[in-house]
Amino acid sequence: MVGSKGSVALAEGACALRVAKVFNNSVVLGVDEQGGEVVLFGRGVGFQAKRGDTVDESIVERRFVPGANASAERIAALIEEIPSDDLDLSERIVAAGRVALGEHVTDHVLVPLADHISFALRRARENVPVIDYPLRYEVESLYPEELAFARDALGMIEQASGVRLPDVEAVPLALHFVNAQFGSRDISTTMNMTTELAHLLDIIREEYSADIDEDSTAVARFVTHLRYLYVRGRTGIKRDLETPPLAAAIKATQPREHATALRMAEYLAERYGWDVGEGETLYLSIHVMRLTAGLSVGSEGA
Repeated sequence: MVGSKGSVALAEGACALRVAKVFNNSVVLGVDEQGGEVVLFGRGVGFQAKRGDTVDESIVERRFVPGANASAERIAALIEEIPSDDLDLSERIVAAGRVALGEHVTDHVLVPLADHISFALRRARENVPVIDYPLRYEVESLYPEELAFARDALGMIEQASGVRLPDVEAVPLALHFVNAQFGSRDISTTMNMTTELAHLLDIIREEYSADIDEDSTAVARFVTHLRYLYVRGRTGIKRDLETPPLAAAIKATQPREHATALRMAEYLAERYGWDVGEGETLYLSIHVMRLTAGLSVGSEGA
């Protein structure tokens, strides 16, 4: 979903939107001549409107583009339930997240994020017991940048609403921004990815009987690689990798690192049916080598 506040002027030469569906007096589904859909919110935008009518964009306050994360019907239902102040706040948080985390954070996160923030604020105001979110440790280990921004977002929420949400709320907020980055269909997919990334790191810990510094640059690079590998596997995209000379050398001279990477590839193949491929496995070997360099590790086969 792409949200924007205030009426939006048509670009020069652009065609007016027409009503495709009226949800209620404040929400309609608009469509352009190319068939592009957008959910439009504005007081009175749907009043006495009929399918095929030209949308009066002067009264449109926000627009949301349906996508994989939410259908037009789902967006319409949510934006009717979410208070305007919470939508405003969520827009500011998404904009700040784009600055802090990068342009890959799109406005598609806006409605699910606003829905979560609004629900969390309502629970806090009603003194509902704090939820102990799963994957708290994994999020802290795997997504330090998203978590750091989520903690900043808690400050923004407090400043705007006067309500200090529990610190644990940074965990689901961080997952929303990971979700936005990878375009997952829902938050459960990102939670599943988080569990799998933690398991792959555990494979290295088990193979080497050693602790890994989760704050190291090597871990950050490895996790980033795994995140994209997971998304490629889930979406069926396979990289055509040539075997890099360094990786080929690792296969011959660092058999333990290669065996560890092969174990990870086999795990993904067994669990999801993914063909990770030799080139990808050798790149994983390089990451294992970087992660274990200088470690005081257990004996071979420990």
